[in-house]
Amino acid sequence: MRTALLIIMVIFFAGLALDKATLAAVLTAFVVFDRAIGPRVRGQQAEGSAS
Repeated sequence: MRTALLIIMVIFFAGLALDKATLAAVLTAFVVFDRAIGPRVRGQQAEGSAS
């Protein structure tokens, strides 16, 4: 009984950590994409609205 409870707890916490890691990876990718591509897109929009 104790071993089964331990296995269930390990699976639960591993899944929780995986969810957090996935969320962190998605947010990091979004920030990197925004920093890399954002100024170019905003620059084009500014040039388009100025002319």
